[in-house]
Amino acid sequence: MRSLKRRKLSGVAVLVLTCAGVVAASQGSNDTPYAASRLIGRWRTIMNRTLEDTRAFAAEEVTDLMEEFVSPGAVRAVQDKASEAQLKKADEAVEQFVYAMVKASTRRPDGSVVVEASAIEPAERAICPVYPFCDRKPQ
Repeated sequence: MRSLKRRKLSGVAVLVLTCAGVVAASQGSNDTPYAASRLIGRWRTIMNRTLEDTRAFAAEEVTDLMEEFVSPGAVRAVQDKASEAQLKKADEAVEQFVYAMVKASTRRPDGSVVVEASAIEPAERAICPVYPFCDRKPQ
């Protein structure tokens, strides 16, 4: 089950970030892992801020899955030498994905939300129609 989730998330990450027009800042191929790591850190900050803004919490297992979701896109963005404008579009896609995860989760009586791993697939379906080259058709 975990490998299916991992495979699905990796494909979705590439799909979302590629379809969002990501093409990353110029880096040499030797710098790709470092530049991708910095980009993942940037997106981790966006994901955490979005969770805080929505009074949501995700367990470490879920945040790990969220990072797996963006990792292939970060590598691709660096390899494709995306501009800052293109990265901002990717930032928006990451934020939109987290909002969709929160929306797919259950709000507790105190107003907070605990985001579960099961929210990833509905979030994927929610954001896919935004991008013209999605492999997935809206349901």
